[in-house]
Amino acid sequence: MSSRQILLDAVGGRDAGRAAVLCPGGMMSLAVAEVMAAEGVGWPRAHCDEEAMLRLALAMQEAAGFDNVALPFCMTVEAEAYGARVDMGDAVTQPRVRGAVLPADGSGELPEPDFRCGRAGTVLAAMRKARALRPDLALVGNLVGPLSLLGMLADPLQVLRWTRKRPETLRRHLERISQDLIEFGRLQREAGADLLCIAEPTATGEILGGAKFRSFALPYLSRIAEAVRAPGLAVIVHICGDVGAVERELFELPVDAVSFDSMVDIGSLAQKEPPWQVMGNVSAFLLETGSADRIQRRCRTLLRRGVRLLAPACGVIPTTPVAHLRAMRDAAAREE
Repeated sequence: MSSRQILLDAVGGRDAGRAAVLCPGGMMSLAVAEVMAAEGVGWPRAHCDEEAMLRLALAMQEAAGFDNVALPFCMTVEAEAYGARVDMGDAVTQPRVRGAVLPADGSGELPEPDFRCGRAGTVLAAMRKARALRPDLALVGNLVGPLSLLGMLADPLQVLRWTRKRPETLRRHLERISQDLIEFGRLQREAGADLLCIAEPTATGEILGGAKFRSFALPYLSRIAEAVRAPGLAVIVHICGDVGAVERELFELPVDAVSFDSMVDIGSLAQKEPPWQVMGNVSAFLLETGSADRIQRRCRTLLRRGVRLLAPACGVIPTTPVAHLRAMRDAAAREE
């Protein structure tokens, strides 16, 4: 059975013979300095250049042994399409948005993004080539969730204040962004994506709480998932932080899997039989600094507790040794 089929079976709740091992890309970036140095291709070039992006993504999959190809390597692609200024970082620092597109009061309209050109177009072109070159691997597309994306296009503290003081302004922008993200998700599906991961790090239980998550995150995540989800395309949502305050709302998401931070007891969540697969949640710090034995022990604990989608909790720190990533794949391989 190919790695692609193993991952698709696991995300669909079917017996794949072993757990799948994945890292989606995007916010949950999969790129380490060791592989960049060995391949002679790395950041920041791989954020902007189609061939460099493709080459690094394929090299990372080969080095780590994961079941998927993961690109891009940051979460600023959509913001740039709206006209945000992006600092591309350096060899070990991810790109960051510098400056808001919207004023502090949320007035005005967002520019019209064109996801077929610019860096978004580069991502789509790299995806099409990855699909053609490695049909045996799952290809994961990525979207930044609406609330998190709006927090890059406006002052993030102001966005949180709008939940109380300007809820209609907030909803107006979230409606527009959701429609735009649906378009980008469909373009990624057309480019060959098997899965689409929507990363919504701003919508944590600690930041929003259940009531605000229900008002300002759940409807828009659900709308995007329902619009892009189709035979041949599964949807994952990633939520950072402690999800205790939003667990009930998460159970209403119409998705195939939910990815969790390392602080969440996903074994206990799995026992509650949610309508989606649990995914995660090996600590990025454990992957960076822990021994391979400790990483394998953590992975085996997750596997024993019913996790069939084994993944880094919030992506991979660039200084993580490749051997530590292989330890995750080796733990899953023992089930074969």
